[in-house]
Amino acid sequence: MNFRWRASALGALVGTVLVLGGCSLSQSPLSPGAPAGNPGTSTPPPIVSFGPGGALGYVCAPAGGQAGAPLKAGTLTPRFLISASVIDGSRGGTVRAGRFSVMLPPGAFSGLAGIAVSMSDSTVMICDLTITPASANKFKIPAQLTADLSSPGLIDAAAFTTYWYDPAKAAWVNLFAKSTVNGTSITTTLDHFSRYAAGKAGW
Repeated sequence: MNFRWRASALGALVGTVLVLGGCSLSQSPLSPGAPAGNPGTSTPPPIVSFGPGGALGYVCAPAGGQAGAPLKAGTLTPRFLISASVIDGSRGGTVRAGRFSVMLPPGAFSGLAGIAVSMSDSTVMICDLTITPASANKFKIPAQLTADLSSPGLIDAAAFTTYWYDPAKAAWVNLFAKSTVNGTSITTTLDHFSRYAAGKAGW
């Protein structure tokens, strides 16, 4: 794995830690003792963010909230993205929003369903995946979520993973075992829709 960092990415990381203060990143994600396969934790993992020109940085994953929860007044920003489509489960289809895309294979569910992919901030790699009706939110054949992490400072995404926010445990769950890397993209198999994020595999 290549762990060389450009000064701009390191500067963004340090700046983010100072601004967010409450995020516990006292141990560098690159330090030898950082756990790489933590399946779930109450400590927010470092989530990928993109600055001007696509410079790679990190923010702390927020705690709380569920996919599809009503947005509070004033929370929409110019960087909010949403893409929605009605998909026939027998045919499958793909929905994209920003750097995320979700592919539902033929036979993933029965009948028609409304699929939405949204990002509250297009520069932060967190997305909400929703499906209507809710009864379709248990796939017979796994869906595939792809996160595009292409950046001038990134050669490959081998040091990254996908996280699922588990509201029952109020913890982010590392989906490393369900993820594959192809260049600067991570593809993860999903058996249901919820809130997902792309970030460092260890912290």
